[in-house]
Amino acid sequence: MIAVGEPRTTGDVDVIAFIGEDDAERLIAEALEADFDLDPALERRRLRETGTLRFGKSPFQLDIIMASMPFEEAAFARATARRMFGRTVRIPTPEDLILFKVLAGRDKDVLDAIGVARRHGAALDRRYIEGALRPICDLAEDMTAWRRMQAVFEKALHPKP
Repeated sequence: MIAVGEPRTTGDVDVIAFIGEDDAERLIAEALEADFDLDPALERRRLRETGTLRFGKSPFQLDIIMASMPFEEAAFARATARRMFGRTVRIPTPEDLILFKVLAGRDKDVLDAIGVARRHGAALDRRYIEGALRPICDLAEDMTAWRRMQAVFEKALHPKP
């Protein structure tokens, strides 16, 4: 959000991992060795049930989402490398960040998506966003994320006084 949207205070970092189950198991073990706060049994269950991991290191949290959709591979290919805080990291395009946030769907994610849409406005490739989101909604037979995306653009580009 710092690089692409409207910055906000947050205590977590979200990353998408393109790794398999064996590598995820090794990641849990390595996080323990690196003194992250985690319960290995809980993380294994979280991995099975949600495809995510959550490691803490006071006062921060690392949320790891296992890539599971072709859209994520496309987003990775479109991402740009930037130096931030002394490290090179891949930053998603504004369009892809909106997609990630709309698909996550939590209230704070929707607010983040509105901030990205407001910051980038007419420069956004809405055709790309709609083209990436539509097949996901169709496959899930659930248009909730589509309606969420429409609401994001309405609130960002046509705010009510």
